[in-house]
Amino acid sequence: MKIITKGERLQVPVAATIGMFDGVHVGHRSVLAFLQSEAARRGLASAAITFRRHPQAVLHPESGFSLLMTLEAKLEALAETGIDYAIVLDFDKQLSELSAREFIRLIRDTYGVRLLLVGYDHRFGHNRSETLADYVAYGHELGVEVVQTPELDTPLGHVSSSVIRRLVAEGNVELAARMLTRPYRLEGTVVGGFKNGRKLGFPTANIALADRSLLLPKNGVYAVRVHVGGATYGGMLNVGVRPTFDGSGKVSVEVNIFDFDSDIYGSPIAVDFVAHVRDERRMESLDELTKQLAADKKQIQEILKTNLHI
Repeated sequence: MKIITKGERLQVPVAATIGMFDGVHVGHRSVLAFLQSEAARRGLASAAITFRRHPQAVLHPESGFSLLMTLEAKLEALAETGIDYAIVLDFDKQLSELSAREFIRLIRDTYGVRLLLVGYDHRFGHNRSETLADYVAYGHELGVEVVQTPELDTPLGHVSSSVIRRLVAEGNVELAARMLTRPYRLEGTVVGGFKNGRKLGFPTANIALADRSLLLPKNGVYAVRVHVGGATYGGMLNVGVRPTFDGSGKVSVEVNIFDFDSDIYGSPIAVDFVAHVRDERRMESLDELTKQLAADKKQIQEILKTNLHI
């Protein structure tokens, strides 16, 4: 897959679809498979048109909008689908003010779009009241064939990035993983922490997230798989405010890595969320906390034994 960014043009005729593709979930993959099929029928290359930043984050920065994955992770996932091009646009005020007709002309002239695949519930352009019939009419005028994607019917129910964000925010990382076709992942760097876990016999790696715009699962304890130093380990991760130790209210992400005892300060680390184990709560004593952590670890080890796949 070749990545096309601002200032670059495409000289080959392409079939394209537009979207944020946040998560590159099962619904996105279905659309991209359909796109590739339609492109092959017409002898066109395939392209996904996406955005560097989510339109919501640009138009409503006060909303604190969170994403499921970084741009780099998204491009890697898009490449896995086998499409030929990813066209990354910078969503800004000027782009947001284009009409659907103007946008179709832009992608025709700049990126060689000859077929535009439109999601069954997708709207684009400044006037969101326009319909598929309007898009088809604009395309006919501009020499771009506009085709609607079929609605995806899955045993998981309605699949969308917003549904998955809600699931992750609720701690339902298992269903989210099924919709994503992989576990929800956070990446970052190991930094110095409070070292309270080590005193209790459960040393933790404190993770400084690589991108603060990523969505944190709800506060609680999770079974995770940890990728660090070129290897993968089981782990017990806590998202929360450490209520037994700290009343600051500052959220931290800390993971106890099983069967591991190496100095990894400053190392990159990634955690895949397998299951939510319990909500975070304040313990009445350190002894109670130690016993709870031991019980959590035992439960998580069993979970990881039986959850070998999504």
